[in-house]
Amino acid sequence: MITVLRSSFRSLARRRVLTLFQVLGVACGVAAVVGMVLASRAAMGSFTEAVRFLQGRSTHTLMRPVGFLDEAILRQIMIDPGVAVFAPVIDQRLELADGSSARVLGLDPFLDGEVRQGLFRPAGGGLEERDSGFLDFLLEDDMVILEARLADRLGVSSGERVDTERGSFKVAGTFTHPAAEPLILMDISHAQEHFDMRGSLDRIDLVLKQPETFVSMWSAAGYQVISQGEQRAVYEDMLRAFRLNIQALSLLALLVGVFLVYNTSMFSVISRRRDVGVLRSLGATRAEIVTAVTAEVTFLGIVGGAAGGGLGYALAHVLTGVVGDTISRLYFFLRPLPPEWSWSIPLAGSLLGLLAALLGGAYPLSMAARQDPVAALRGRVAESGQERYAVRAALVGLLMVLVSSVLLALPGPIYQGYVGVFGLLLGLSFLCGLILVTLAPLFKTALRFLAGPVGSLAAGNVRRNLGRTAVAVAAFGIALSLTVGLGSMIGSFRQTLIWWMDGQIRGDIYVRPPTGRTIPAELYGALDRLPGVWGVDPYRNVPLAFRDSLIRLSAIDPEVLGEFTRFSWFAGDDSAWERVERGEVIVSESFFRRFRLGRGDEVVLAGHEGQVTFTIAGIFYDYTTEHGLIMMSRDRYLEVFRDAGIDSLAVFLNPGDPRREETTGEIRRLARTAGVNAMERERFHEGILSVFDATFAVTRSMRALAIVVAFFGIAGALLSLFMERRREFGIYRALGLTGQEVALMTLLEGLSMGIAGFLFGSVAGTALTLILIRVINLQSFNWTIFFHPAAGPYAVAAGIALLASIGAAIYPMARIVRTYPHLQIREE
Repeated sequence: MITVLRSSFRSLARRRVLTLFQVLGVACGVAAVVGMVLASRAAMGSFTEAVRFLQGRSTHTLMRPVGFLDEAILRQIMIDPGVAVFAPVIDQRLELADGSSARVLGLDPFLDGEVRQGLFRPAGGGLEERDSGFLDFLLEDDMVILEARLADRLGVSSGERVDTERGSFKVAGTFTHPAAEPLILMDISHAQEHFDMRGSLDRIDLVLKQPETFVSMWSAAGYQVISQGEQRAVYEDMLRAFRLNIQALSLLALLVGVFLVYNTSMFSVISRRRDVGVLRSLGATRAEIVTAVTAEVTFLGIVGGAAGGGLGYALAHVLTGVVGDTISRLYFFLRPLPPEWSWSIPLAGSLLGLLAALLGGAYPLSMAARQDPVAALRGRVAESGQERYAVRAALVGLLMVLVSSVLLALPGPIYQGYVGVFGLLLGLSFLCGLILVTLAPLFKTALRFLAGPVGSLAAGNVRRNLGRTAVAVAAFGIALSLTVGLGSMIGSFRQTLIWWMDGQIRGDIYVRPPTGRTIPAELYGALDRLPGVWGVDPYRNVPLAFRDSLIRLSAIDPEVLGEFTRFSWFAGDDSAWERVERGEVIVSESFFRRFRLGRGDEVVLAGHEGQVTFTIAGIFYDYTTEHGLIMMSRDRYLEVFRDAGIDSLAVFLNPGDPRREETTGEIRRLARTAGVNAMERERFHEGILSVFDATFAVTRSMRALAIVVAFFGIAGALLSLFMERRREFGIYRALGLTGQEVALMTLLEGLSMGIAGFLFGSVAGTALTLILIRVINLQSFNWTIFFHPAAGPYAVAAGIALLASIGAAIYPMARIVRTYPHLQIREE
């Protein structure tokens, strides 16, 4: 047994370059999974730690469903027997001088010390109550405490000043935030002054002794009491689909790695037929041969997996920032710290690599067990029956495609959709052998036209070696299908977004305040009265808790939107605007799909005086939030929620006004005077699209990694064929072919495989696009994306296929040219 194992591992040392390619292929597949899992875990861990840090000991939070709390209720909170500890909070955003924004918490240091213990007395850099700086923090209205990494980024320390759009503040000290969120602490009374919230609070954090009684009493009075567990669950639910999507993409890269392991195992079995025959003739049993090959495959899987764990750790440092940026743009600020090194990372990678090795090596190992020792002693012989096996594999693939299609068609959880996607891609990959057989006559004709007999030989070699070429084409095709599928999906989403903006966001000028501010009511009135202005929509958008989820609630002017916009209706028509004016609401498609409340149904919302029932007048397409959006008239909003804030103004101008330029200039002047920004529709649209493009950075990273893995697949297949056919190449050269002609034949084989991979990837990618748009996207984000075919993703895939095919053939070509014919045909 030891002799057999020694022989197997010596073969790995003899073909070092091929072994390196195989290890790297597995490593890249494992790295994709490890890197994304570590980045996702770092983001979620940072989020959990940040929430716990800011929640402290509090068990519940008291707030209005929408708008501010009157601080007069603190008297009632003080004497409530169910309240053990309370801490009032101002929670706002502040724009810094460098254009970035920070979160400002206005706190009472004495009351808050019972809830967030240590926030004002952290391990280093904070304020102690005995410090003179602490007294200055209480008495001076421009004193703040900065989160440590924010202070480092701004280059300020204690005693220095920070410039913001609300003035200059002096730094009294720093503290450390687990999520590295740019956070500024301010005394609550000073925060009320700076944010124009005199007599108002954002919320009150509580430690309750009798939560059931307290929640019942205050909820009946029109307040919202949310436990901290419920609040964490709401935010985790917001990230669930995002986290699942990026992890599924990484698993697709690992799927490509499984194909590479299969290629490795198949080569280990076929390339050493003669060695196996010799060993069997010397007394080695079938079990010993299978054990040796299994050990070799396992070794490659474990080593490649361990290397992939290390690469994944390095990749996680990059992806953590990308994931944090994406979450910050889509949901809430998150700046997760990169994961710390642990020896469990390469161990986990080794386990993933081992799993991939066992899956990929199952069929080759069965071939090793069935191998005839007499036939094996003859060396490499033409493999018979490959076309028959290709047909059988295609039938199995079609069955898998059928089962996967049923899974995708049936309603179910998102996990069911991903299982269907994996099954579909795997089933399509089983068709690659039949695809190569079908394309063989076409390849033979085309390559013979290009290179004469050398081209015919190249086409024949691809067809005669389906055991390796079909697998390489499958791995490469799946990687290209990711490029086509994800690229087409992103392109379709972008075009859908443009279509939506052209219909719904049609204001000529959009007026928006700096971060943390609202539009002055006086500016709204002045713009509405301005000559040349046909209409102004005062837009208010706030979060609202609904059925244990966080949705968005918008207040609009239905008369203005009904006249100047072209909403696209999922259910209903423009007549819904009249019903909205009468007090009904319209909801987004994502709200309808998530809560199954549609046109004519009633929705109950928690208002200022208690629960209020609204009738749904229509359902519109919307892409601002996947968690659901409700729109109502501003008059009804003011009546129910008593919140007069305005987040932005959409100004609609008279297109035939000869003084349009003067009117635009006057709008800009009034906006500057009020301290807010005014931008034209085109710039507003560009800003939305820039945010959209930035959110797909993670997807692009996964696409790139899958292509790298696939490159190793084609390179490994060509190297396998080269090493397996060295004697054949020597015979070609002895018969008169030059080294350059044999190298050309290898190049044409690589190009043929690249073209076949591109064709397979295009078909599979188109199917993947439709599935992502019509199944996965709906299950994940609850909105419709309309398919917009584009040539760009296919052109990119074609370029990648061409470059990868040529690049993978370079090393075998160089070896062929440098090797003498008598060395290639020498029998050892």
